[in-house]
Amino acid sequence: MEEIKVPKAPLPWWAAGLILGLIQVLAVYVKGPLGVSTQFVILDSIVMHKAAPEYAQNHPLLSQEKNRKIGYGFWLDVGIVLGAFTAAVLVKRWKLQTSTVWWKTNRNGSLFGRFFAGFIGGIFILLGARLAHGCTSGGFASGWAQLSLNAVPMTIGLFSFGMLTAWLVYPKTPNIEK
Repeated sequence: MEEIKVPKAPLPWWAAGLILGLIQVLAVYVKGPLGVSTQFVILDSIVMHKAAPEYAQNHPLLSQEKNRKIGYGFWLDVGIVLGAFTAAVLVKRWKLQTSTVWWKTNRNGSLFGRFFAGFIGGIFILLGARLAHGCTSGGFASGWAQLSLNAVPMTIGLFSFGMLTAWLVYPKTPNIEK
């Protein structure tokens, strides 16, 4: 298997984490707890009110007025995507690719399999976020920024199951040159 070169990060991991944490604390102070998954419900509600208004009006979640208004959370989601893309381009870590070295090492680089697994994984993530009445950005990041006690077991569960999932999906480690 060929080795992949990873460009050096502009900041050490601990400095980037510290800056990100301070920005999160500031955001929670200015606007309150942040979340990402709720915007999918709002977008679904707006679309369903156009496509099937009778269904949406009778639905217990989609019919709520608060779930039909695009607010700061929607623009936060847009900013997360645009900001991540901009940062990746600026530090020269972005490139168009259909697979990753991790997927190629563990799953023989099947393009269809990668997109299918990503699609199913995305469904599970959104389903879990909605069942838990919040996503990881709300429970983990905003929870710690507020020094909330429920952030502790949530973080332990998040990292434990994240590591278990990574181990199950990617049992082999690729050769990565630093």
